[in-house]
Amino acid sequence: MRIISFAILLIAFSCNEKTSKDFSSLDKDKKEELANWYDKMSNSFLQPSELHRRFKDSALLVQPNNVQTRQVLSYSYKKVGEHIKAMEVLNKAAEIDIENGKANVLQYRAWSLLYYYRDYEGVVRDVDLIEKITNNPYNSCWGEPCGLLKGQALYKLNEFRKAIETFEIVNLEEEKLGFEGNFLISFYMGRCYSELEEYDKAILYFEESMGSVKRFPEVYYQLGLIYRKLNSNEKANENFKLAKEYIRYSMNEPYIERFDEVFEYMIDDELKELQKTNYYKSTASKLSR
Repeated sequence: MRIISFAILLIAFSCNEKTSKDFSSLDKDKKEELANWYDKMSNSFLQPSELHRRFKDSALLVQPNNVQTRQVLSYSYKKVGEHIKAMEVLNKAAEIDIENGKANVLQYRAWSLLYYYRDYEGVVRDVDLIEKITNNPYNSCWGEPCGLLKGQALYKLNEFRKAIETFEIVNLEEEKLGFEGNFLISFYMGRCYSELEEYDKAILYFEESMGSVKRFPEVYYQLGLIYRKLNSNEKANENFKLAKEYIRYSMNEPYIERFDEVFEYMIDDELKELQKTNYYKSTASKLSR
């Protein structure tokens, strides 16, 4: 009870500060000290909670240009499904960051726009701006190469040639850094060539993507689709079965759904279609004798 009462008193204090306190008289050090206190108190509560957001709001009243606080506040809104509000908060943080010649918030926003909002034009815009601000063709966007995000966005926009060019740049830059290869880049290059119906190149890139990830059901599934289109039903069947065998190693991640992630029902549907095709062929062959 004491902890709950203390929390209520803190919130009441926070609300009073928000409505009545004028922080303009405080010097820079005092503002920073008070903002840090509010920010620290916000972390005492679960990120999706209203209490967390109230203390973040109070910190921003003291330091309205603190982009880190704004960015973290956006997480809270996103986690409770208030995506429009989350993006409003994040956009303001990005605006401040850009004015300061920085791209940190843009790097997170590009990642969010791709995986949460499916705003592919926005991803391309943000990654291009990140490269302009940093004067660097290779940047990290929330743990992934920004170029990988841009390439995927172009792929989803059906700009397959541009996507391939973008992926090739990322590959080149990673080679300079001593990286051996990015299996996701190879996979999505394979997807681009597959959409362009350049199946020989698609197969090469899909096989390349398995250089470091052997149990890759999405690759086997895509190879199965290609071989089926090429009327190589035996190879198609073999790859679909491998996809099903390795389904538990899919591109499943706890917070996002990757493009072209494969699910077991999809593989089962393809195997059933192959069975039908083989049955009709066998029946037709017997009737023709």
